[in-house]
Amino acid sequence: MGLFEVLTKKKDNGEELKIEELSSDDLRKLYIEENKTDFMIADLFNVKKSKVTYLRRKMGISIRNAMIDDYLANQTEAAEVNRLVKEKILVEDNIDMISKAITHFAFRNGPVEDMHADPDSQLSDSDMKTLNKYMVNRLAYVFTLIIENRRMEFDYLIKNLDFWAGHNWDKAEPDDGGIREEFEEAMRNMRNFRN
Repeated sequence: MGLFEVLTKKKDNGEELKIEELSSDDLRKLYIEENKTDFMIADLFNVKKSKVTYLRRKMGISIRNAMIDDYLANQTEAAEVNRLVKEKILVEDNIDMISKAITHFAFRNGPVEDMHADPDSQLSDSDMKTLNKYMVNRLAYVFTLIIENRRMEFDYLIKNLDFWAGHNWDKAEPDDGGIREEFEEAMRNMRNFRN
């Protein structure tokens, strides 16, 4: 039984849970290891989500810092770290998180956001909500195929759409959006901090 479940039982039994008494190790466990959102933790402790977010940031608890810690702890075994991260991230429970993050990375944080922010734009907030939901749902399907190793269905999806669309588009060029540079800088800073 995980920490979240233990705390939930205590709360259900009438015990008052105080966020101020939650250690950084326990908050890290809830957020990183058990993948509980700030909202879920806030609900458990009957506080505002912003209070949990503030505490996490104050304690340096973030997905990014956890990735860095995992990487630095196993520098000589980078291949093993990548395998472990793959097993941890590519699971069905993470499809919603992955789909939303990739939608932000590949769609929302790009030209469409500029178009939406333009005062002369015809993209309303409702239009953006529709587009975001569409993207998240489609990506959720793609990541479901990948995570569940439904390779034949994934192959069918790719080849079926490749046959009909995209032939006149420019060749795909990987664009990390600056994430690689940020990751490498974070690695350097963490190494310097630990030395």
